[in-house]
Amino acid sequence: MERFDSIDLGNYRGDNYFLVGYVEPDPDGYDDYDPAEDAENYGWSLVQKAESPLDENDEIVRMDTRHDQPHLDKEYLPPDSNEEKKVWLDDGYSYRRMRTYLLQNWQDFADLHIYYNE
Repeated sequence: MERFDSIDLGNYRGDNYFLVGYVEPDPDGYDDYDPAEDAENYGWSLVQKAESPLDENDEIVRMDTRHDQPHLDKEYLPPDSNEEKKVWLDDGYSYRRMRTYLLQNWQDFADLHIYYNE
């Protein structure tokens, strides 16, 4: 997937967060590109920025259209969790609706990440 958009969410509880939007296939140009019309798959991820440039960022939650249906992946869950990691969504989750949903709920997901991982 090709990174298509990014939104800096700022600092929350001592860490920096951002949203990353991505599309597939890679767009030829960005000016006239509309993920709803031009992408085979698209999605957004909430990411906790690494403290050091040498460390990797932590993906907390991802919404995308891979696997032929919109879904949310709870990346914040630890590997030994009994909770289902994937939540299937209705077909109405467009690229913009995913972005709006994560913008409205990102702090809740950040809190879940902190609860399960720190």
